[in-house]
Amino acid sequence: MNMFEKISFYPGKVIYEDFHIDINKPLDFEDDGLKEDMFKVQYPDNLILDIGWYDGINKFIIYIIKDFDWDNPIQKTECDLVDLYYKTETCAILIRDLLSKK
Repeated sequence: MNMFEKISFYPGKVIYEDFHIDINKPLDFEDDGLKEDMFKVQYPDNLILDIGWYDGINKFIIYIIKDFDWDNPIQKTECDLVDLYYKTETCAILIRDLLSKK
């Protein structure tokens, strides 16, 4: 069971899932699993929710991207593993809100 299984990404579709972190282990033991490309959801209207690990800051970053404009994300959320589930769910809700306003 992956960490994000209970989050509703509707109407998005998970297009990449390589998140294999054991939330019961310290991140020090997860060197192989921590990388920039870990989880991605494609939404209508060219929106993407992207999650990755960034060594330079030792945090996860959740991006909300529109039209593949990575230089100007709609949202950039930095968090640690403890907050990752909640912040990912919050970003998914934000995307649904953005889509409902169209």
